[in-house]
Amino acid sequence: MINVVKEQKGNSLLVRLTGSIEESVNFEQIIGLTSPELIVNCRDVPRINSVGVKAWIKYFQSLQAKNIKMHFIECSTAIVEQINLISNFIPEGCVESIYVPFSCGTCKSELVGLFKTEDLKKLEFKLPPLKCTKCSGQASFDDIPEEYFSFLMR
Repeated sequence: MINVVKEQKGNSLLVRLTGSIEESVNFEQIIGLTSPELIVNCRDVPRINSVGVKAWIKYFQSLQAKNIKMHFIECSTAIVEQINLISNFIPEGCVESIYVPFSCGTCKSELVGLFKTEDLKKLEFKLPPLKCTKCSGQASFDDIPEEYFSFLMR
């Protein structure tokens, strides 16, 4: 079940999504009318199913038709997966930052690093290792760059 926290910041509405996006989601009801600019924080969305995807696309396409400027920040790996699978999941150019999966070579822990999409492009998707939060070892990117970043390469 999804939870939404809204915060008005001048002409922008910041929406923080928390939880799984599933059958019961009604974005029009939980987000409603928005300001001329919408910032959607997706950090705490671990899962989205097919019915949730349909509701997502319908809602955000309706906002795009109303010329609402949208920014998607801190997109979880689950959201990145959907962006890569479905071309109209998020309007082009609206994703500002994403979480990227890493794996520690020492203790085998899985962790994520937050990157701005513009920085990823500058790095040409060659990510430096992260310091593991559990053992201080080196964690490296744990996916296939051409697949994980494909939406940024379109």
